[in-house]
Amino acid sequence: MLMESIKGIVRNGVIYPIQPISYPDNYPVIITFLESEKQEQLVDISSEEYEAGWDTLELALNQNAVDTGIRDLAHQHDHYLYGKQKQDE
Repeated sequence: MLMESIKGIVRNGVIYPIQPISYPDNYPVIITFLESEKQEQLVDISSEEYEAGWDTLELALNQNAVDTGIRDLAHQHDHYLYGKQKQDE
C-alpha cells in the first residue's frame, strides 16, 4: 500500500492541495488535520516558495549523500540500526 503525505489547506470546507498531485478522481485518501498554527504557516507560503524549499532540501540531500553500499538500508533500517531481524521483502 502506497502512503504519501500531501500538504494542503481548507477553504470554505473544501481541502485543496498546495503541491501537484497525480492521483485519479475518487482515489481513497486519509486526511489528518494539523495544529492550527501549522495550518496558518501553510496559508502564508506561496506554491513557488514551497517548491523552492523542497528544491533546496533535495539539493542539500544530494550534496551530502553517502553511498554505504547497503542496497536495502531504507527498507531494513531497524535491522542495521538495532540488530532486529530483517523484514520480509
